[in-house]
Amino acid sequence: MPFNQNNMELVSVILGTYNGEKYIETQLESIITQSYKNIEIIIVDDSSKDNTVAIVNEFAKKHENIKIHAFKENVGYIKNFERGIAMAKGNLISLSDQDDWWEPTKTEKLVANIKQYDLIYCDSAFVDENLNSNNSSFSTIKNMVSSNNPVNFLIENCVSGHASLFKKELFNKATPFPELIPHDWWITYIAAVNNGITYLDEPLVKYRHHQNNVIASNKKKKVKSKKLLERRHRIHHFYNSCPDTLIEEKEIIRRINITYKSFSLKNNFKRIIVFLTFQKELLIILKKSNFKKTILSFNMFFKIK
Repeated sequence: MPFNQNNMELVSVILGTYNGEKYIETQLESIITQSYKNIEIIIVDDSSKDNTVAIVNEFAKKHENIKIHAFKENVGYIKNFERGIAMAKGNLISLSDQDDWWEPTKTEKLVANIKQYDLIYCDSAFVDENLNSNNSSFSTIKNMVSSNNPVNFLIENCVSGHASLFKKELFNKATPFPELIPHDWWITYIAAVNNGITYLDEPLVKYRHHQNNVIASNKKKKVKSKKLLERRHRIHHFYNSCPDTLIEEKEIIRRINITYKSFSLKNNFKRIIVFLTFQKELLIILKKSNFKKTILSFNMFFKIK
């Protein structure tokens, strides 16, 4: 059945760029040719030093729904997406990385299935630099869940910004973005404490898996102290943002928040207990056996995740 284009909500696609000249044309073409036509494309460039801005300017000359904002100040990807979303006119927001490729029906299918939820997301297929399949996807490395339980997203996140569509009102609840929490993880959590998240089990994005993207970059070793700071910061913000009406969920987050503050013997034992007690909810996204999840819970005596 052909898609009904009547009375379509405006979708604002926020495309964050930084030195993306190698792939940006391919990604823009995939957005422009979406089957869903009521789209504005807001490009926020985070002070690129290459030809990215010149390339997107050429696209903007041909497509009036493209707006470019080239910033001189580099603020990093989290704050760059935040300032881009703030400019959106649509009631529905879709985020885009500069080096992916969208299936033509991505926007159409996400809009049709978001329903009462705050956020919907799809699977993403891993491809090489030439968009050739690697025969794997995000769903092969993580459990992709539909949920309105914030505890599910405390330790892991399965919702990638490039694969999601969310309501503008969610952004109003999520801003300002904390600087040490990835923007898509933060938005996902805020959706979980409001009207929830739903998953569409289709790979509607081709995700280039290469050394310059976020997933690959995150594999590089971080200084241990920075990891600890980020994890404590995340749980602290998640606890403060959980409404008091979610009594059971907030109590779990409170207990974890306390044990994350130090590696005292008392806290270490408490951390194991809370992870073992709520293992199913806390580790639902991890694609591991129950036995391995139990081992991980005991290992929380020595670390925080």
